[in-house]
Amino acid sequence: MYSELRSDAERESYITCEALLPDNIVFDRFIDTEQFNIMLQSSFVENKDRTLLLKVTGCVKDSAIKEIGDDGVSQAATIKTGVASVNDVVVPNPVILAPYRTFPEIVQPESKFIFRMQSGPRAALFEADGGAWRNEAMGKIKKFLEDQLQGVENIKVIS
Repeated sequence: MYSELRSDAERESYITCEALLPDNIVFDRFIDTEQFNIMLQSSFVENKDRTLLLKVTGCVKDSAIKEIGDDGVSQAATIKTGVASVNDVVVPNPVILAPYRTFPEIVQPESKFIFRMQSGPRAALFEADGGAWRNEAMGKIKKFLEDQLQGVENIKVIS
């Protein structure tokens, strides 16, 4: 919270608040699928793409990642579908996920990610929304504060 402009064209800062965020979210780097699954389950809001990624990375056969006509978009992985059966599946791309990146009182913004796998097996997420989630989060925080401060005079929430 800031004051009105002072004579030196600056504002006094009264209150500053930062969200406590998980420290295990890894972007732009391949990690083993066990760590990847733990990250998805503990630091991302449950949705259909998260469930699909958990299924793909949880059932992948060790060292079975194949690149089939990899044009940067399509990729295939061999996954176990039963006790002894193995099938090829197309790895979803892009995926829509909502990592915990803002205050828990705010609905976490969803954004696009490029999902890739490598032999090992290892998996990675690469942000693909150009940072648009930040604008959405700021708008949601502004709305939350306006709702909470409704009826309080002389407060203007800006974002």
